[in-house]
Amino acid sequence: MVFLLAAILAADDLPARLKDEPSFSVPLYQYQGEGFRVGVAFGGQARVSLPFGEADEGDIFVVGNTVFIEGHLDYSELFDVGYGFALEADLMFRPLRDPEIDPRLQPVDLGGYVAFGWDWYGGDQTHDKTGTIVKPETLQIGTVFVGIKGAGVVQGNFYGDLRFGMGAVHYPTLKAQFQPGGRGELFSESWEFAMELRMRFGWKLGPLGLLFGMGGRMMAPPDNGRQSNLDPGILWTFDLEVGAELGF
Repeated sequence: MVFLLAAILAADDLPARLKDEPSFSVPLYQYQGEGFRVGVAFGGQARVSLPFGEADEGDIFVVGNTVFIEGHLDYSELFDVGYGFALEADLMFRPLRDPEIDPRLQPVDLGGYVAFGWDWYGGDQTHDKTGTIVKPETLQIGTVFVGIKGAGVVQGNFYGDLRFGMGAVHYPTLKAQFQPGGRGELFSESWEFAMELRMRFGWKLGPLGLLFGMGGRMMAPPDNGRQSNLDPGILWTFDLEVGAELGF
């Protein structure tokens, strides 16, 4: 009976004694991916863009006349190097950082983004083997992308990110001058599928980031104009860009 009473008294005193003992815990996010915080960022970039790809895979017909294009025309022949801009918003899941671990070994930030862009490509003058001249007006295209993004530290405040997005491109009605043949509609207005892949690097200055990078876009071809049966191919672009972003 004495032993039972002693055991009960010892059990009653156990919580109080446990409170006095030092405790040890391991952050779960190091093993189970917990401990993330959600952040947002808003950014803008200016870019130069090189268009390329087969702009014509057949003959061009203008109202009342047939203009034979011998050999394929390339977008880089029809349009000059362009310039444009992009605005974007990111939603990122950022792991909590352990100050004792090398930043380059920390888990990367993962999330998604939405971006809107606009580009101008001045029309250039080109001709085929027979001397038929084609001179389009300035091509202006708008793009919208939604995609995934990953970002991580390279060294100190220098970081990089990689992103892939899918969306759409808007082609406006585009006129061109043909000699001989006169003026006609080269492209008609349409929305087409588009994809992009971009890589950027930059420096963190508090919440502000200064960026530079490169990327490429693949855009489904525009519809041929009502006055022509132009058979365009995929429009590709190679882009160089600089910009800034503000993250929270």
